[in-house]
Amino acid sequence: MHLPQGEVDLDVDAVPWVPASAQLASYGGCDEALEGIQNAAVAMMAQWQAGEYFASGFAEDGVAREEGDLSAAGDSAESPTAAASDSYSQTNNAVAGVDEPDIVKTDGTFVYSVLQNELRAVDTRSGEVVAEHRYDDMSWDHELFLGDDELLVMYTQDRQDDEAYYSEFTIDRLDPATLAVLDTFAMDGSMVDARLVDGEVRLAVSSQPSIEPVQDVLYDADADLEDLKAAVAATDLEDWVPGFSVNGEDGEVDCRDIAHPDRFSGSAVTVFGLSADGGWEGVEPHTVMADSDTVYGTTESLYLAHYDYGWGAAEDGEEPQSETELYRFHFEGGEPRLAGEATVAGSLLNQYSLSEYDGHLRVATTENDAVWGWWGGCGPAADCAWDGGFAAGEVAPAEPEPSKSTVTVFAVGDEALTETGSVTDLGVTEQIYAVRFIADTAYIVTFRQTDPLYTVDLSDPANPVVTGELKITGYSGYLHPVGTDRLLGVGQEATEDGVTTGLQVSLFDTAAPEAAVLDQYFRENSDSSVQWDPHAFLYWDDAGIAVLPVTDWGRDYANCRTGVVVLAVGADTVEQAAWIEQEVDDPYSEGVVRTLVVGGQLWTLSAAGLQSNELGGGYAETAWIGF
Repeated sequence: MHLPQGEVDLDVDAVPWVPASAQLASYGGCDEALEGIQNAAVAMMAQWQAGEYFASGFAEDGVAREEGDLSAAGDSAESPTAAASDSYSQTNNAVAGVDEPDIVKTDGTFVYSVLQNELRAVDTRSGEVVAEHRYDDMSWDHELFLGDDELLVMYTQDRQDDEAYYSEFTIDRLDPATLAVLDTFAMDGSMVDARLVDGEVRLAVSSQPSIEPVQDVLYDADADLEDLKAAVAATDLEDWVPGFSVNGEDGEVDCRDIAHPDRFSGSAVTVFGLSADGGWEGVEPHTVMADSDTVYGTTESLYLAHYDYGWGAAEDGEEPQSETELYRFHFEGGEPRLAGEATVAGSLLNQYSLSEYDGHLRVATTENDAVWGWWGGCGPAADCAWDGGFAAGEVAPAEPEPSKSTVTVFAVGDEALTETGSVTDLGVTEQIYAVRFIADTAYIVTFRQTDPLYTVDLSDPANPVVTGELKITGYSGYLHPVGTDRLLGVGQEATEDGVTTGLQVSLFDTAAPEAAVLDQYFRENSDSSVQWDPHAFLYWDDAGIAVLPVTDWGRDYANCRTGVVVLAVGADTVEQAAWIEQEVDDPYSEGVVRTLVVGGQLWTLSAAGLQSNELGGGYAETAWIGF
């Protein structure tokens, strides 16, 4: 499939900024795919300086590194999985019936956890570790799914092929009793996200091209455009499209299953489904030539969000432009099918900015955010140009318009996403910190110095309306429904100037068109991982409690304590019911990361071990299982 550089006429005209450019097209064959990918890559690279190129996603060693989102919020088209009628808690998922991967899973008898590369199965009846497996130190981002008769472990490994370094995503299907490996799927790249629905694992894997010679040209200060064209022309399709294997047998993505938007840089996201009970040999991955770090899943669909930025506008001194392109994949019989595309201005906070409900997709975005851009906070609107300024003859980027947030509604058809309405100008000069969609209402937190909690009525998809704007100090980074007309917000209290002062949990009354604060819990100089990791949140409706891991820095930030706070959530009150700690040597590396309810006990999980406490009453410690 190699095409010599002399036989390729690469089109290097810069791809213009075209808003609403989400429409995907598929290639007719492998030769067309290679030529199309090469042309698009050169067109994008020609607009970048070498330093800017590598800052946009290609690390110097060829391994893509993605930072986690430091903010978090919750959003649900349906009530989240609270497991109120079960005897044990489950992962705090965004959508009922759609399981999300996490570092701990339980079936009500065994607790499976993977922390610091160590996978363990604990029998809660005997209090013993009954099986364990150590993963290689070169592997990372381990997460779990628990099926009916299998445990699925997903992770990424750093690999080396001759002088090239790359990442490889792996999913192992294990016997939950022995942790013996039954099946293995591997693909170039790393996992964006996954969902487990009715015994089917739906995955999105992000990959970067293996083009070290092209990277060498981009680093070479003496190289010119012709050198770049020659380096790109010497690449093969296998350098751009990820390979995969099932139980050691190699497979290839069908060239007809490679799709692309108008503008792309060479990165790819591959979508596919695997049955939780095996039989992976017939997998048919579908690759989209786009970046994506956000996945939202429903019982039938998987949405990919791809962020795009108009480089040329900034270079011309015009206002920078950005958009998020949304691709909906509908799953039938385990195979994904592209079933709709749409574009919204601005960027998403995370997956909770998306919600599908009653035949409509609702999307919350922030435009002109100071941290947008592929540079990870150093876009042209920020005062941090790579060369320390602008060269003679260059035009400095225009001062961007103030940030604002928007909710856009789309009708979900069999083959299309069609915009029906929107409401904008939420939180002008601010950015979204939290979103929660509950039925036909959206609750949106924006923050800069104070926290407006917006209530948006979405009952008419053609005419979304803001019905309330509650302003309080601080902000909520995660929102969770805790009963009829009640919403719990987890975040930070702050001064009038926006300086955070400690953990704040607010109970809101949402019965009226504008929310009202009923009660608040405050813990000075503390924070909770729930603010950026909703999986750390536990709401147990049977006992009316919310449980949050907490880091308490102390008044002088010298005596760090970690534990969990148990909050009793009443109709109009939220107050501390218990503070639970584990005796650990290092609170920084061994702090509690998850809490579960199993067998009438509240369990806390850390790298040091599992601890159980009475559920209710004095919350006395009942067992300790050290790791």
